[in-house]
Amino acid sequence: MARLVRRRLPNDCTTPRVKRKHAGFTLIELVIAVAIFAVVATTVYTRSGDTIRQLGVLEERTLAMWLAENEMAMLRISRMNTDADIPISTITHQVEMGGREWRVEVKTSETSNPMLRRADITISNADVPTAPVQKMTGFVGRY
Repeated sequence: MARLVRRRLPNDCTTPRVKRKHAGFTLIELVIAVAIFAVVATTVYTRSGDTIRQLGVLEERTLAMWLAENEMAMLRISRMNTDADIPISTITHQVEMGGREWRVEVKTSETSNPMLRRADITISNADVPTAPVQKMTGFVGRY
């Protein structure tokens, strides 16, 4: 009968003479891994905070732009049934949009063409009226 001969490998656990190498990481490797993780986690946390802040600013500017476009459209629509000149003035009122209070200032002025008026619309938060969020300039014809 043939005998099956097996050769012993150096890492074979069955031989008591061969010592196993220590499995796992050293303390220095763990400290370096934790330090790298801490730096990456801090960077991600900081960037996510910046992104949330930017999202709030973009939302505010988008709502303000929509409000300015609405004011310009209302100014143009108000001209549909009349031939009178648009008065040169500054009108300020408050509007609620998007769950916020806004201060709207519409300043109309003359242009070189007597049939055309310039409208400068400034939108700001009602709480801070001196810091405009959005500005828009448009032109309204007499007819």
